[in-house]
Amino acid sequence: MINYILKLFKKLKFCLAIMGRAFIILFRRKQGIQLLHLDYGDRHLFENSYIIIRYRFRNALWYRFGGHKTLEKEIKIFNLKNFEKEFDFVVYGLFRKKTYKLKFQPELSLNTQSFKTHFQKILVDLEFKSVPNLVFPVFICELPTPEVKIPKIKFAGEKITIQNNTYNQTDFI
Repeated sequence: MINYILKLFKKLKFCLAIMGRAFIILFRRKQGIQLLHLDYGDRHLFENSYIIIRYRFRNALWYRFGGHKTLEKEIKIFNLKNFEKEFDFVVYGLFRKKTYKLKFQPELSLNTQSFKTHFQKILVDLEFKSVPNLVFPVFICELPTPEVKIPKIKFAGEKITIQNNTYNQTDFI
């Protein structure tokens, strides 16, 4: 029951954000979708590498890639092995949509199989030498205990006397 309410709340939040963006776009002169930038790395891709796609569009309401709808300005794909190699990136605007095809082809791969090394016909002549004992010079420093002398502080203050006149109510008014 709680999961159903949370999903309903997320959908409502998504719809309210789209309505807010649509209201802003409604009063613009040019309402077409414009690509400002689309940036992602396509070199040096491994099968299990991650990729971040950053994009920015003018007059876009929401974005869809694969089966995911989002309002964010970037997509993070953490494992290309579990994601499609080629997918459509769809940008939805006010009564418009644009589709971009993005393709990620891993070029490199890591060989993670275990291996063993074999050495044959290696002659190793090791000569053992003893390490000399290091002698550190003895340095002794003796300091006398410090003496702290605090002078006595005396406060010689004068007595303060306050002279006031007695007032009655008629003098005060």
